[in-house]
Amino acid sequence: MSINRNTAFLGSMTTAFVSLAAVVALWGIYSLNDAFVSLHQHEITTKIETIKVFRDVNYVSRLTRNIMLGSDYAADMQELEEKAEAIEASFDTLIRAAHNDIDRKLVKQARADTTAFVDDCIERMKQIKDVPAAQRNNAYKKYREIATPLAMKSRASFRAIIQNADLRFEMGNKQFEKTINRTLIIIAIAGILIAIFFQLSIRRYKERRMEEAALRKAHEKLEQRIAERTAELVQTNKTLVEKIKVLQTTENILRESRDNAVQAGKLAVLGQMSAGVSHEINQPLTAIHTFTDNAISFLKLGRISEALENLGIVSRMADRIGSIVAEIKLFSRKSPAEKQAINMTDVMSHACMLVEPQRHQLDALLDVQPFQEKLQVWADGVRLEQVLVNLLRNSLDAVAEQSDKRVEVIVMRREPDVYIVISDTGPGIAEEVLSHLFESFVTTKPSGQGLGLGLAISHMIITELGGKLTARNHAAGGAEFTIVLEEAVDGQLQQTGK
Repeated sequence: MSINRNTAFLGSMTTAFVSLAAVVALWGIYSLNDAFVSLHQHEITTKIETIKVFRDVNYVSRLTRNIMLGSDYAADMQELEEKAEAIEASFDTLIRAAHNDIDRKLVKQARADTTAFVDDCIERMKQIKDVPAAQRNNAYKKYREIATPLAMKSRASFRAIIQNADLRFEMGNKQFEKTINRTLIIIAIAGILIAIFFQLSIRRYKERRMEEAALRKAHEKLEQRIAERTAELVQTNKTLVEKIKVLQTTENILRESRDNAVQAGKLAVLGQMSAGVSHEINQPLTAIHTFTDNAISFLKLGRISEALENLGIVSRMADRIGSIVAEIKLFSRKSPAEKQAINMTDVMSHACMLVEPQRHQLDALLDVQPFQEKLQVWADGVRLEQVLVNLLRNSLDAVAEQSDKRVEVIVMRREPDVYIVISDTGPGIAEEVLSHLFESFVTTKPSGQGLGLGLAISHMIITELGGKLTARNHAAGGAEFTIVLEEAVDGQLQQTGK
């Protein structure tokens, strides 16, 4: 097989040498032919056409003399007009053969002079059409006085064209000689390069044979090492499969523990909100009881419109209790994270409803700045709501002892993300706590008021949703938490190329 490869290599090298030599020879022939065509095409065409025009002009002179000497007027006049057309065709050819502006200028001048002469002859012959043949010779003298100078001027123009063509022919000969010399030099250089290339190819052929021998030895060693390494990899693969099974089991346990932690966090929040929620439900229940009694009394007195008004109030109070209970049920539901397009207006209004009892109890201001109603994020609605409730409750706790009890929420779009910023007018976060704020069991609340899991769970939820949760102290005082989530447009995740 090695011999076949070497034979093929030598054959390919020989083919390459012959092809290269053929290309150089063809290039030389093409260059010489191109130079020859360039040398003669213009000059030969110019001379031939100039001679034809010169001959046709002389023939025009003879035809006009024949007409004036009494020949057949119709036949000679027809031939005169045909010669005029032939002269025009020859000048068209001369224009196409011209190489430069000087050539074209000489041709145009000769054309103008010749046309003036020919047109004058045709016009004079038309004027004597009706003159009897025996009397036409009377016009010959006047014809010679005007036509002869025009003919001489035309012939002078022809001589100028011929002289210019001769000059260009001489210059073309010199250029042709240069082209021949240059082509011979290039062929000689190509021959030297081919010889050098052939020597290098022979050397490369010998080196390749040595390399093939070394490669065969290396290949044999490599095959032996591959066999040994394959046996090791088979054993390693078995070990990895066992480790993957252990890791999958651990991952399942971790996922279950994480979901339980999230659910525990929600239940803890609900437990902390229970007193406020009870108060929030108690108020409409008391109102329902009062307005029901009033409606009964109004019905007994026959005051139907007032009774109906009270029953309408009772219905609105029942709807309010229903919305609070439905929101608590939705919030406490245990479900795996499922990312989809979530409307920020709905999530924010639900979160604000859940913290409303605490806000009302503290008489604090929860200021949600207006934002685009159709703004969507790519997240899980229940879990995002859990994070918002946790951050809003923390902010309300922070302003509980402040004279200015204010929590501000800003939702803004910075393509391709949505930023949710929650800031308060509280005392802020201690610097030694700030760097560990999202770790488990880290809290800034007094002992007994929190386990320090809320922010850790919130951070875990936002990270799982593909976003970021950060905290810092605001320059104007108080703490500021920022949630960054990917924006959804028309129910689909933005294509960000991340």
